[in-house]
Formats: sequence, structure tokens, C-alpha cells
Amino acid sequence: MTKLQIIRGLWSAVYDLLLYIQGDSRRKPLDEIEDNLDVLERACRKYENADDNELFRQL
Repeated sequence: MTKLQIIRGLWSAVYDLLLYIQGDSRRKPLDEIEDNLDVLERACRKYENADDNELFRQL
């Protein structure tokens, strides 16, 4: 999973949680949201020890 896919997935989870909190009829079940967040967390693991070189290249 690319960084962009992870970011997209996290924003999707944010909106899913907002719909869940608001009680919207289009909401996903909480266990499905949690499963999606678990997948995203596992995808982030490969970046946990990465350097922040990308940040410094833009400066």
C-alpha cells in the first residue's frame, strides 16, 4: 500500500467514524471500521523507521 493509499484510507475512516457518531443510515458497522483501521496500521509499519528525508527535500 502506498503512502497516498494510506492517507486516502485514513480520511475515509475519519468520515466513516463521523457518520457512525451521527447515526447516519449510510454508516458502516463499527467492527468494519476497526478492521479497516487495523489494515491501515499494518500498512504503516513499513514506514515507522523511515527517515524524514522527504520532509527536508521540500525545504
